[in-house]
Amino acid sequence: MYLYLQLLGIFVIIPNIILLYLNRKRIHVKTMMTSLIILFLIATVWDQLSVRMGLWSFSQEEIIGNLFGIPIEEYLFFLFVPLLCMNVYLIVEGVFSKDKRTKV
Repeated sequence: MYLYLQLLGIFVIIPNIILLYLNRKRIHVKTMMTSLIILFLIATVWDQLSVRMGLWSFSQEEIIGNLFGIPIEEYLFFLFVPLLCMNVYLIVEGVFSKDKRTKV
């Protein structure tokens, strides 16, 4: 039941919460929000076109419901996956920048 939402929660939303806490001092909120909005709009258009063209579909038994023909979970995916990528980048960047500072 609601498998899509469960998978998002376990593998995307929970890690995002943890990484947002760890990256809280390095995040530039305005830049991150601008990036997320742009990516969200691109992903929404892409998904709308793909679903309408029949390139893929979603199992109605595994989702909460549809909003404009796309599952609500898909909109969460559009927000949290890019955010996860940004958070992972910040963590990796922080690790490598610390290594460079300690070796010098």
